[in-house]
Amino acid sequence: MTYTWARYHRHGYEVSSAGDRRFSAFVARLPSGLTIEQAWQQAKGSSKGKPAIHKDFDYWATYLSLWQEWAQHNPTLLTELARLANQRVITDRFASTNNNQARALAHILNTER
Repeated sequence: MTYTWARYHRHGYEVSSAGDRRFSAFVARLPSGLTIEQAWQQAKGSSKGKPAIHKDFDYWATYLSLWQEWAQHNPTLLTELARLANQRVITDRFASTNNNQARALAHILNTER
């Protein structure tokens, strides 16, 4: 099974705060206690919607690494997502770039399970 992602899909499995909130960057917590969103803003050195303070910041690798850390500490939730998203596109309707939780979670399900 290959998991795919999109901003919107009619039969998608939504992983934002408008869907299964457990997989929202505003809800999912790292062992540090920070949400993914808080850790992401901290890593960029800037607030939501603002560019990173360093011009050579690797957005995708950094964002993916936060979700990989979350996945390592939440294997049961990752297995649950795999079951729920089976035969469906993983979606994040609020994604405005390719740097989003639907893409990160699909990547993790495809490569790390």
